[in-house]
Amino acid sequence: MARTAGIERAVELARRIVLDLEREYGVTHAPLDPDRPFGINAWVYRTRSGDNIDFEVYGMVDAHLRDPKWCARLRVELEDLVAQYNWSSPTDPADRRFGGGAVFLCTEAEERARGGRSAEVRVYRRWLGRLLGRRFRPYLPVACD
Repeated sequence: MARTAGIERAVELARRIVLDLEREYGVTHAPLDPDRPFGINAWVYRTRSGDNIDFEVYGMVDAHLRDPKWCARLRVELEDLVAQYNWSSPTDPADRRFGGGAVFLCTEAEERARGGRSAEVRVYRRWLGRLLGRRFRPYLPVACD
């Protein structure tokens, strides 16, 4: 996206994506449950190949999350929105602005555990996860290896 071309740090880009998606998507798609408005958070983490950003989304009821077709459709829609902020080099498609881009749909229990806070960008640091143990690791399985 041309509007974000000048953002170099993954944390700042994640913050911009979260705020944009919360504003755009949250307004245009009515929440499924008035007690659970649309919310999105990001996890930024580094691997050997570079910076990665994954997203957790909440605001859905568990009954909808049990429908695999509904979940797949929502996940693809959100992943397509996130992909608009990424780029790849015309000469090297593996050269991406950020890796990851996965969208995790939170259950009602996970939403409660997060305290309903939205628009947060968390930085996952492997050394801290090892120090604190499994109990403190994030929900995102990709950030836990």
